Amino acid sequence: MLEVRNLCVRHGRAQLLFDVSFTANAGEVLVLVGRNGAGKSTTMKAIMG
Repeated sequence: MLEVRNLCVRHGRAQLLFDVSFTANAGEVLVLVGRNGAGKSTTMKAIMG
């Protein structure tokens, strides 16, 4: 299981992500969908460290 709660990412003064939360249970497939610049890669990079 992966649980993300209240994920926030800042780069300098810019707030890139604010209050992102979700849960993915074992066996589930999670898909991040959005336009260019929506924060999909930033979200994954923050989770992976």
